[in-house]
Amino acid sequence: MKLISKTAFVLGMLLVGYLPASNAAWEAINDNIKIGQGKRTYNKSEKTLGVVVKIKNESNNQYIEPLRLVISQSSHNVINQDGITESGLPYILLEGVILPRKKLHTFLEFSYTPSKLFFDGYLEQYIEDPEPEDITPPVITLVGDAEFAHEQGTLFVDPGATAIDDKDGSVDVVVDGTVEEVAGSYTLVYSASDVAGNSASVSRLVTVADTLSPVITLLGDREITLAYEQSYVELGATALDLVDGDVTVDISGEVLAEPGEYTITYTASDLAGNSATETRLVTVLEAPVFELIVLRGGEVGQEWDRKLNAFDAAIGYAECNEDGGAGCPSISWEWVYDTERGNVLQISHADNNQLAGFFIGSSDAVDLSAFETGQLKFDVQVVSGDSNITFKLDCFYPCTSGDYPIGEKGKDGWETVTIDVADLKNRGLNLQQVNTGIVIWASQFTNTVFKLDNIHFIGNSDVPPPPPPVDFEYQISNYGLGTISNAINPNSYRCVVDYGNWIYNAGVVEPAIDACDALTGIPTGTPKKRYPQVIGDAATKPTPTHKWWGSVSFLGEMTIGDPNDGAYITPDPITARITDRGFRMMGIPAGLRTSGNSFGYQIPDPFSEVFDGLAIANSIHSDLNAYVSDSSDASVTIQWLNSDELVVMQATFVHGSSYVYLKAFDGDFVIKSLRADGGEKGVYFQKDNHLGIWTNVAGNHNNFLISGEGTTVFENISSNSIGVINEAKEITVSWLPVLNATPTEAQINAFATLARNVVNRVEIDYAVDRRDNSVTVTHRYFDANSQPISTLVGLQPLHWKNANLATQYPVRSARGITKYAQVSEFSYKLPYVGVLPSLPTLSDSLDEQTFVTLLDEFFTIEKAMWNTRTDAYWSGKNYSKVAELIALADQAGMQLQANEMRNWLKAELQDWFTAETNDALDEVKYFVYDNDWNTLLALEESFSSHQQLNDHHFHYGYFIRAAAEICRVDKAWCSADQFGPIIELLIRDFAAGKNDEMFPYVRNFDPANGFSWASGSVNFVRGNNNESTSEAANAYGSIVLYGLITQNEELVERGMYLHASTSAAYWEYWNNIDGFAQMNDEANNFPNDYPYITTSIIWGDGAVFSTWFSAAYAHILGIQGLPTNPLIMHVGLYKDYMNNYVDLGLSESANNLPSGLIPGQWRDIWWNLMAMTDASSAIDDYNSVDSYEPEVGETKAHTYHWIHTLNSLGQIATGTGALTADLPSAMAFNNAGVITYVIYNYNDTPVTVSFSDGTAVIANPNQFTVLK
Repeated sequence: MKLISKTAFVLGMLLVGYLPASNAAWEAINDNIKIGQGKRTYNKSEKTLGVVVKIKNESNNQYIEPLRLVISQSSHNVINQDGITESGLPYILLEGVILPRKKLHTFLEFSYTPSKLFFDGYLEQYIEDPEPEDITPPVITLVGDAEFAHEQGTLFVDPGATAIDDKDGSVDVVVDGTVEEVAGSYTLVYSASDVAGNSASVSRLVTVADTLSPVITLLGDREITLAYEQSYVELGATALDLVDGDVTVDISGEVLAEPGEYTITYTASDLAGNSATETRLVTVLEAPVFELIVLRGGEVGQEWDRKLNAFDAAIGYAECNEDGGAGCPSISWEWVYDTERGNVLQISHADNNQLAGFFIGSSDAVDLSAFETGQLKFDVQVVSGDSNITFKLDCFYPCTSGDYPIGEKGKDGWETVTIDVADLKNRGLNLQQVNTGIVIWASQFTNTVFKLDNIHFIGNSDVPPPPPPVDFEYQISNYGLGTISNAINPNSYRCVVDYGNWIYNAGVVEPAIDACDALTGIPTGTPKKRYPQVIGDAATKPTPTHKWWGSVSFLGEMTIGDPNDGAYITPDPITARITDRGFRMMGIPAGLRTSGNSFGYQIPDPFSEVFDGLAIANSIHSDLNAYVSDSSDASVTIQWLNSDELVVMQATFVHGSSYVYLKAFDGDFVIKSLRADGGEKGVYFQKDNHLGIWTNVAGNHNNFLISGEGTTVFENISSNSIGVINEAKEITVSWLPVLNATPTEAQINAFATLARNVVNRVEIDYAVDRRDNSVTVTHRYFDANSQPISTLVGLQPLHWKNANLATQYPVRSARGITKYAQVSEFSYKLPYVGVLPSLPTLSDSLDEQTFVTLLDEFFTIEKAMWNTRTDAYWSGKNYSKVAELIALADQAGMQLQANEMRNWLKAELQDWFTAETNDALDEVKYFVYDNDWNTLLALEESFSSHQQLNDHHFHYGYFIRAAAEICRVDKAWCSADQFGPIIELLIRDFAAGKNDEMFPYVRNFDPANGFSWASGSVNFVRGNNNESTSEAANAYGSIVLYGLITQNEELVERGMYLHASTSAAYWEYWNNIDGFAQMNDEANNFPNDYPYITTSIIWGDGAVFSTWFSAAYAHILGIQGLPTNPLIMHVGLYKDYMNNYVDLGLSESANNLPSGLIPGQWRDIWWNLMAMTDASSAIDDYNSVDSYEPEVGETKAHTYHWIHTLNSLGQIATGTGALTADLPSAMAFNNAGVITYVIYNYNDTPVTVSFSDGTAVIANPNQFTVLK
């Protein structure tokens, strides 16, 4: 079939190109189209039919291009072959045809699939193209951009434009406009016309601006070196700007007298605001080195008048002096000639296996204080025998640095040994009483010959003078060998300048200080001390902090209208602000909403006396001061005093309770709302001594019930200020768990009936079942006579999910669904995960050589760099990572390294554990007991650990972890006559037992919630908060380790309770594990519109997906892996969840793996987390990385060991209750169904450990036992 035409066309009503437009012409075309031999068939259900079309140029038999006919169903009239107009026929549109504008004889070939549409016949028509009129203007093309930026001060050259006309070809372009030298915007217009008079124009915008910075030229060298004490003379610099010419150069920075590198910065700016910076590096050289010679060139230094000596075990450790060893059968010495050095000293050990050592001595004390920042150096060469060397320095007995093994030295020739004098001091050497220049022997002291030369101390003349004495008094208290002070050394005070002068290292004080020297960090002025806001019974007991009500004991009342006083307390499901007039209260469920990455109660106008909800005030007193008068494990009683310090009223809040119990001592209670009766407040119930009030402000609907004691009169109930009067002056204000509705009569009666059962205190106790180490927690409610009292208790998910208890009135609050039960006590049961000192080293799990190399890599770092911090948090992290390596080095058989790290760790902790040096109070690395706040303060302060008492469990937990590792091997170090008492003092600060005279019960842990709080001051609208559960678990697990070592069962079980509850709360509240499992809406602890599977910071009113320091997902989720050790194994309990957790945490990584994280986002921590459930993938990604920077509390050796060991062990299998053990330091792991049992037995005798699957393991004493 052929349809022949010249040009593009439309079958139907649409014509394209040069087909005749007249009806006659169209009918002529139509007449030649035969539709189905006079018959038309069309299926209207077919909306579109496609026809492939080709256009052929018959002059050259070439097809122009493939085309497509589109037949679309639409209402359209077509004249058929019988001349009858038919309607409703389809268009047939030929699309995309572009034909040359010249005479062609073409035809169209087409084929089609639908059988219900037929075309036949052909059309042959020849049409002459008319010559068109020239109406097209030239096309102007700019050379360069239409918007042009030109640098002010430089010559402008117009890039121009070109113009092309379709008839005339290239035509001239005329430019109108100029570009001036002054900054601004200028328009150039380019015009062109063709012969036919068609014209076009295009414009260009030129912006003249000064964007270049001045050029700074330094006068003199870019790098200058000054000799020690040489003064620096500023040479200056010049600056030239292209527009402004010479400009002023500002110079900042200074060169101090102390040796070091200093940067001088030169800055110049022009009038347009462009600035340039150059720097000059000035290096001040160290002071000239001075030395004290002990032995060199065959001679002994003059200070060492006793010269050459030895001691010998073979003669009862007596000495032989200046006799070459004639009197010592086990050791001798002589001067020998060395071809490299001349006369050197050669020392020989006999083959009698008797300890003997050589020393160079002095009769009088040699003061090495000037060398404290210097080194002891000596050269050694082993001629034969044992090349492992041990040395020490002694001061007058019993003072000594202790034996100092330095390992293999001088085996392959002369080797220089360098020892920091400060290291010897830390080990116990009194630098002012030294009486030996060196004491040295071969470590195996048998059949060994070695040479010594060039023994000397080096230092410099820049010995800083001691700080001027500060007139203050302090007392030292002893705890075993440890000591603490009762006052902070004023020389410890430091400050910073940041829009004000702020002091730290000064205890619990106001942050502002009179003045601060920004260069030295030394403050001027007297710190203003804070005192606890406690009275009555609370003043007779250690002050609790870090509670859901902690702002009251720390800050007292909040001033109405003052945003600096932002604190709310959160006796969930209630939130309340304690003010200078009373308190404001709302129900958290009424305002609980999700907003972005957070959910909680977004309190409208949070600093006003009342807005949504109610305020409770006094009828005759307003300017009041609030104090904690009593507290218990889940309650707090607050009293308000007037200016005469008389108690006006009090309120008792109980966590989990809808009741607030009030008593007035003067005046009556006034119930305030934002509005009188109307759309935002009303009365829903009034009967006897009860009044029901609802408020609905800002979308937050609250139902309250006011219950008076005995006959009660309610005045002005339709107003926004209701008086409540009864003889007892006692009422209960209840929040009813009914949202956006009026409570039913049954609900009202339920809460009204128990409203005046006044709860006075709550006791929360725990019991550990040592058969499976499960922990049962019991809440008991008592009245003022210490009798059990029945009340409606709001159980949170951690409670009701782990208890067998009938509940009612469910309502979603901060932690999830709260359910109420009428009880006087209830209990719930939690599983225990287990603790270990480290992961065991399994022979088939890793490459031993790689592992040892990584351990050695850390060990070769200068010890001074193992910890460079002087605050408790960062120091603690460094101590903890060394503790991990000690355990691994022990398992690797690297005893020399393990012992040296253990000795270093001992010295570091002993420095912290002793408050004085040379009978003077230290400035850093010591502890102070604050008797007002009943707390230990570490110097230096970090993260407001003084001013707000923040994070003590995090900071001190690292110390306990490090001490537990020392005592794993050296149990005596933790004994009562050494450092055990001061270690336990740190434990007592953050996790004391009940009735401790010095510290509050479990300071950071909240028994009511079942997890810890970080803030002591709690000055937040959202209540208290806690971020890292893993650092809390590290602290509490460390207590278990220490208790096992010292056989302190009370500490063991307290640590187990805190650790088990922390682990369970992590999965309940941080990770919402039941919500992840999609069990049901009641089990889901997150609001349905919260977008994440986890959160990072728990608040009193909800949670937020963020950290205090970063918005990066790698930090928000990775923080739960700090520190990585077996005390945080709870993090890996649920594999499916953990895989999703890792995916989310790495979703911002370049490759969604740890290797793709940017520096500083904890690659190693993420390998560790991955390995808890997918160690193989963690290892694969680990192996893809050539190098990385470890997280500050982690090491490469530990990460390598962790991921490879878990690859063998599998996932933690204890901790959910499905598999249990009867020893606290026992765990089990599951690798594809293969269970591995891992036990560390701290006892000195074997123990049999029973697992709940029937497995019994005999664990050897003081070591790991692993059974697969």
